[in-house]
Amino acid sequence: MSQLKQFLALFIYLISIESFSQTALFDKQMQVSFDEKQGQFAALDTKLVNENGDTVLLKNVLDKPAILNLVYYECAGTCSPLMFGVSKFIEEVDLKPGKDYEVITISFDPTEKIDLGIKKKAAYVSMMKNKEAAKYWRFFVSDSLNIAKLTKSVGFNYQKINNQYVHPTGLIALGSDGKIIRYLRGINFLPFDIKITMVEAAKGKIGPSINRLLAICYSYDTKGNQFVFNVTRVSAIVITFIMILIFIVLAFSRVKLKINK
Repeated sequence: MSQLKQFLALFIYLISIESFSQTALFDKQMQVSFDEKQGQFAALDTKLVNENGDTVLLKNVLDKPAILNLVYYECAGTCSPLMFGVSKFIEEVDLKPGKDYEVITISFDPTEKIDLGIKKKAAYVSMMKNKEAAKYWRFFVSDSLNIAKLTKSVGFNYQKINNQYVHPTGLIALGSDGKIIRYLRGINFLPFDIKITMVEAAKGKIGPSINRLLAICYSYDTKGNQFVFNVTRVSAIVITFIMILIFIVLAFSRVKLKINK
């Protein structure tokens, strides 16, 4: 029994080291993830350039609950499937864009101009059946100071590595007053999730993030510029949990044996 306990202790120690290493990587990943700020407000004085080339303030763009989509238009990774996911739910959600809610896409790359945003919008709209609904999906760009102000206010953390951006993937739901209601992580979204989020945003009711578990189970691959399932991290968590259970069972068994004696 003593040798078994020593083996278990050694095994748990090794797993703990691996878990610590994975936690360090997780913390690094979180540096380019969402710093969730539900109940706080997006920087409404952020200056944006719209599709007409006019400079507008975010507070003048928001007049109803909104889905905020922060991307960069030349992204070779998750931004494209994310925007495709946006185009899908615009057509599928049982709410009317422009009436019940609006969708706002903003590039966080200050070097990108609105002409590129217009081209990107046209590409996604061309794949949509409901062209009328697509009119209320608006694209913007901005300068570095205003982008920094906005991304900081909504907790969108990112880094530039090798001429590409490492960034979180998901959407931010805002109330018409700019209040941060909820974060929706991932690239595909159920129509119900979008609908209930916008209904809650209309009431100013903040809610928990959707798909937050993805931040634990998935890691960002800087080479592939995409999220991948982290087998090592998940395995370490599961194995550690199992070993702790075994240790507890053995400890209670030993106590029970002493009592019986």
